[in-house]
Amino acid sequence: MCIACSPGGKFFGDILVTPPGVVPAPDTEAVSQSMDITPDALASYGTPILAGRDFDDRDTETTPNVMLVNEAFVRRFLPGRNPIGVPRALTFRNGSSGDIPLGTWTIVGVVGDAAYRSIRTPMRPTIYTPLAQRTEPLLFTYFYIALRSSSAAPALLAHGVAAALKAVNPEIAMTFRPMTTVVDESLAQDRLVAVLASFFGVLALLLAGLGLYGVTAYAVARRRGEIGIRMALGAQAAGVVRLVLSRVAVLVGVGVVIGVGASLWASRFVASLLYGLAPHDPATFVGAAFMLAAVAVLAAWIPACRASRIDPAEVLREA
Repeated sequence: MCIACSPGGKFFGDILVTPPGVVPAPDTEAVSQSMDITPDALASYGTPILAGRDFDDRDTETTPNVMLVNEAFVRRFLPGRNPIGVPRALTFRNGSSGDIPLGTWTIVGVVGDAAYRSIRTPMRPTIYTPLAQRTEPLLFTYFYIALRSSSAAPALLAHGVAAALKAVNPEIAMTFRPMTTVVDESLAQDRLVAVLASFFGVLALLLAGLGLYGVTAYAVARRRGEIGIRMALGAQAAGVVRLVLSRVAVLVGVGVVIGVGASLWASRFVASLLYGLAPHDPATFVGAAFMLAAVAVLAAWIPACRASRIDPAEVLREA
């Protein structure tokens, strides 16, 4: 559960990270995602500590500054190094106020990457610092309190938490939202697209199966005399089935080749709708080809079995 509070005040900018004693250059890459947190805040959100430690009671205003970083930070700024114990100078850069040194901070832990704004946003380097070590005033326009309930529903905690915070400051504005609601809302568009894509995909597969069935049944009807003569000359039922299915296999094979080529070209137009899946994902193409082949075999099997049961004598009498 998140509680968004508005104490007021605005101060926007980015954090610059440099080795201790190095003044940031004008083009120094900024870390646009940073936040002050309390011990166990990450555990409340389910973000794991991958190396090192979390913040605890040792981290106060009188102790050396420490920070946590995520995996994206390590990949970008400390590739191939053990980040635990590495000191880094932090500088706050604001367009109007310039650079404000924040001192040297030592990395004491690495945490997993987490999405904060959108699941489609690439994982950004993120810095976490202890709220207990913040000496300057809070200038945030809002902040979050994360609560994890071990028994009752999180929504049941809303009244008690609201009462406790109002007792501290009656002017605090609060909004309670379960994280499940936040996640569901962020995925609503993706789920709608997935449902629509699934519906039209199943519809297209059904139409393809019906089309193959119709074409195969028509071809069997037109070749009924030929099939009857083949069977009169000793052709077996299994051979007739193979004859019909081989024609369908050629049609499906040509269709798969053309479809894969067209999909490889058109997939770039749907790349923005995909999450966690590459536009040219091999498993998806292979799975689609096998699914189409299975539907084709099922659609052609009935006409093929019907062809294998043709009575040669009846066909010859009709001729």
